[in-house]
Amino acid sequence: MITLGFPIYTLADTIGKLEYDYMVRVVVLFVILLSSCGGPSIKAPQPAVMGDSLRHSVVRENEPISCDSMVAKLVKSSNAIALAHFGKELIKSRIAAMTSDKATIKLYVINDISETPVEERLVEHAVGWLEFYRQTGKLLDITNDPEKPEVLHYDKTILEAYDLFKICCTELAAAKPGTHAEMLDVMLVDEIRFNGKLKRFFTMDEFAKVFGKPDSIKLLKDEAPCMTIFDTEAPDDQYLYKSGSRFETSKDKVAVDEFWFLNGNFITYKGIRIDAGTTLDDMQRLFPTAVKGRLGMDKEGKLWVIQLKEDENGSSDGHIKIFFKNGWVYFMHWWFPC
Repeated sequence: MITLGFPIYTLADTIGKLEYDYMVRVVVLFVILLSSCGGPSIKAPQPAVMGDSLRHSVVRENEPISCDSMVAKLVKSSNAIALAHFGKELIKSRIAAMTSDKATIKLYVINDISETPVEERLVEHAVGWLEFYRQTGKLLDITNDPEKPEVLHYDKTILEAYDLFKICCTELAAAKPGTHAEMLDVMLVDEIRFNGKLKRFFTMDEFAKVFGKPDSIKLLKDEAPCMTIFDTEAPDDQYLYKSGSRFETSKDKVAVDEFWFLNGNFITYKGIRIDAGTTLDDMQRLFPTAVKGRLGMDKEGKLWVIQLKEDENGSSDGHIKIFFKNGWVYFMHWWFPC
């Protein structure tokens, strides 16, 4: 009995030991297999990281961007002529005019024309003009010759995520509410500086310092104008002529009657320079209603003309006329009814 019981006990014990060893081996093998996946498990998050990167990229593409930012990136990625002369840091740009198919871009720099270090007077100076065409994607430099534009290279990926025309048209439209546009149709005399220095009324000494000697002089009585600025009818009142411009005098006082944008003459209005290189499109940013209204007016001679009020209340009977030749500013004149 003892002999028989011993083998039975030993056999059961042996079988249990074998099952235990087998289970241990299975567990060990499972652990080994699990640990052998450690490399891939560490790399597994990488596709998720790449996916996040792609999602971030899409988010960046959909982030709001302003018209000015888009135009600046477009211009600075190009080989525009003005960039070679002034550098990317100084050049600023904005949409000057836009149709459904073409955007005209003004390139400019900001200059301080103040004669004293304590008074800063910043004005714009146009240094280049570009045209961007929606259908063809061409960017043209028309600075030197609008009839023979230069085709520019630029980074076309800038426009892949955004539609420049949709963004800029929306912003330009939003910038022209009716009441604001009507205020811009007033050209306040006190905000005008002739050649960046003189107001409309000044002295003979100031005339000499800024304009030099007059090209010719005529007595008002010989010209017989229907209206005069000083309204004195003095026999020695004169007209001074300089580079096409006409100035009325009364003793030591001088006033601008007609001002021609010739020989480098210019004005600044609220710090913005207006000269012979200023276009109708430029003026539309200052006086949108007046420029739009010129389309419904007849040409005076061969020149387009816009009409501006002298004051916001409309108390003056007169107005300022600005004439354009071939789309460029030509001269301005104070008009009063006789």
